[in-house]
Amino acid sequence: MDRLVGRLRHYDWGSVTALAALRGVEPSGRPEAELWFGSHWSAPATLADGRPLADGDLPFLVKLLAADRPLSLQAHPDAATAAAGHRREEEAGLDRDDPARCFPDPGPKPELLCAVSRFDALCGYRERDEAREVAATLSVPPDLLGPEEVDGSNVQDPVAAALAGDRSDDVDRVVSAARAAKGAPGPVGQAAGAVLRIADHHPEDPALLLVPLMRRLVLEPGQAVFVGPGVLHAYLDGVALEVMTPCDNVVRGGFTAKHVAPEVLAEVVDGAAAPTVQRPDDGVHRYEVPVDDFAVWRVAGDLEVEVGERTGPDVIVAVEGTATVGDGLELTPGEAAWIPVDDGPYRLAVDGVAHRVSAGG
Repeated sequence: MDRLVGRLRHYDWGSVTALAALRGVEPSGRPEAELWFGSHWSAPATLADGRPLADGDLPFLVKLLAADRPLSLQAHPDAATAAAGHRREEEAGLDRDDPARCFPDPGPKPELLCAVSRFDALCGYRERDEAREVAATLSVPPDLLGPEEVDGSNVQDPVAAALAGDRSDDVDRVVSAARAAKGAPGPVGQAAGAVLRIADHHPEDPALLLVPLMRRLVLEPGQAVFVGPGVLHAYLDGVALEVMTPCDNVVRGGFTAKHVAPEVLAEVVDGAAAPTVQRPDDGVHRYEVPVDDFAVWRVAGDLEVEVGERTGPDVIVAVEGTATVGDGLELTPGEAAWIPVDDGPYRLAVDGVAHRVSAGG
């Protein structure tokens, strides 16, 4: 086992202070959006002696994410769509880092988001009656609701309709209605707040028309949501631990200067997908992750855990207090350890909160 030194990623939506405060270091002065612990080819973490992990050493990517501005509205493809899209883009001769690529990898990108601080997100669609109420109050054009409203098989229709053609007048009406509804109780006020927060940064983006139709989730520390294929989502604010496959397949529809692909997004979105919020207690809690790519535990309190035989490597990330791995590898918040499978069983002592991420079970 060894200490794992993460790689900072400086994206414009990142917080200047949050990750530095978590780690107890001076801020760099630049937006610090993500701290990567993985072997992804573009930013592999290093061991304590400076050696980088080789691409593929970890079959998952662990990130600490700190959003100070909304991230892009996006969804990830399922396995079949990813494979077909990757093959199509390869045959078209697009380079892997071409900004127009949606499918640089041939596989899906499931992810689990675990809140470290209070975390604000849009994730999936509201139930039909609630969406209808919010849409009417916030002046969402009726044609965006579609024949099956927003919780049926035709949910792609609102995505395609909202992001096609000139919708500037509709966007103006929704933003004006959100200002009028600011502070209202319940779903209307929540939706209005999300519209206004995003409009501060993307005032003319037609994707604003979809925000009132989406579920707004505010996760408290320790709460988590699994984001599977087809889930339309946008992260708004907060610090979280994110675990995913080391895959770059993202189809974006708005709230970004990066490439957007509305037609592809409309095909990828699964309108019936509505992730539930997972609420762990203190102690050892295994999150529900309905894929075999990785497993994630939260260890909270003052306790010791004996980790037995494993089928792949582990990563331990401390987010509060201290975590001691093995005979004395101590981690403070924002630090991580890598435990290869050949190291066998090990002891994890936590006084605070740490996450264990493992390959498979």
